[in-house]
Amino acid sequence: MIEQMEKGMFSSSLSEETRMRFLYVDWDPYTGKRIYLEACGGSLRLKSVMDTVAKESALPDELYRYNPASDHVVEAVEKGIDDVKIFLGAKSGEIIPAHSATQTMFRVIGAVTSNIPGTNIVTTELEHPALLGATKYFAESTKKELRVAKISKETSSIPPEAILEKIDKNTCILAFQHGSNQTGAINDVKTIIKEARKIKPDLYVLIDAVQYAPHCPIDVEEYGADAYSFGLYKAYCVKGIGFSYISDRLAKLPHDKLYGKPDTNWDLGSPAHMMYASWSTVVDYLCWLGSHFTKSTDRRTLIVEAKKAIHAHMKALLNRAMHGTDKIEGLRDMKHVITCGMKDEIGNRLCVFLFRLKDIDSSTAIGRYNREYGIRLAARIKDAYSTVALNALGWPDAVRLSAAHYNTPQEIDLFLQATKALGS
Repeated sequence: MIEQMEKGMFSSSLSEETRMRFLYVDWDPYTGKRIYLEACGGSLRLKSVMDTVAKESALPDELYRYNPASDHVVEAVEKGIDDVKIFLGAKSGEIIPAHSATQTMFRVIGAVTSNIPGTNIVTTELEHPALLGATKYFAESTKKELRVAKISKETSSIPPEAILEKIDKNTCILAFQHGSNQTGAINDVKTIIKEARKIKPDLYVLIDAVQYAPHCPIDVEEYGADAYSFGLYKAYCVKGIGFSYISDRLAKLPHDKLYGKPDTNWDLGSPAHMMYASWSTVVDYLCWLGSHFTKSTDRRTLIVEAKKAIHAHMKALLNRAMHGTDKIEGLRDMKHVITCGMKDEIGNRLCVFLFRLKDIDSSTAIGRYNREYGIRLAARIKDAYSTVALNALGWPDAVRLSAAHYNTPQEIDLFLQATKALGS
């Protein structure tokens, strides 16, 4: 039966089924009952993922040892790579594995800036330090100008024209996020890449999708990006591995590689097959979720439908947080709350946003949310992760809420009630 959603949200029955598949969905072993609204810091883990990691980690066999256990390990790695491609909609190119998405981005930007002519690199003020650090490091080491597009304080996003005006025929690489881990703003990647290549047709483009990838449909072939990076621990999986799609032309660039491997191979060292198997388990879960929204059995179709439903659910949660309900006012109506760069029209965003409570600094605020209400949020302070964005926004600090599809409208209501109480 096709699942019917009310106002974009999962039905109560599907929400309950979904939450049952995750560990620590409403409690943890250190504090007991709590509400987890910190998906940007790392999503909840699927129970099936942890079972897979435990089972596969116990195997000692290495690849290509010509025994049944080794054959299984090879199959797990190959299936994991195939599932990355299906997840991303990749019909061409290569997949880079690394310890983290950050490492894939450093490797890609390093290869491009070392081999492609150009006098400047373009990025934005809203980037994660993974991307800001990589662009800054390679701009300095290759003596290129680093051009940084400015944030719009009104929308807490980067206007496309702010990016495009930084690009010229001497731009070596453009690197920016698909969805912001600070403000939830989603960039129109396809349009930005298309317009950027009108300025420089052979421009290399890297997209940081770490925050976007768990929540929305993806089609790297449609976008035309040369690299598209994401991390598994924010996508219902575990830490220890990240992936990046790279285009055929990028894969051929000189890069650090093992002697004797094909020129387009970017693997370094023996793969941890349990990590690939754990990713396939996430894709299995997405296919299960997608089956509630389509009768198709095609794996790619199921993933796309699951992601469409996830994004719709999260937009509904965001709308509830901003506007409230008949029983509880939203953040916009609370006089002691300042939301960051949110116009009347929420627009195409993730359920990720910044806000401040008047007369309470953000570190104190999240401590009170924790102690008094059992609600997990994050404080964004001027550290390595948030200084650039906060300075650009003109904010000293902020509280960040970041939800995922396992969160419920009831949890948003409890957050709103707690926020209301903190102002009294």
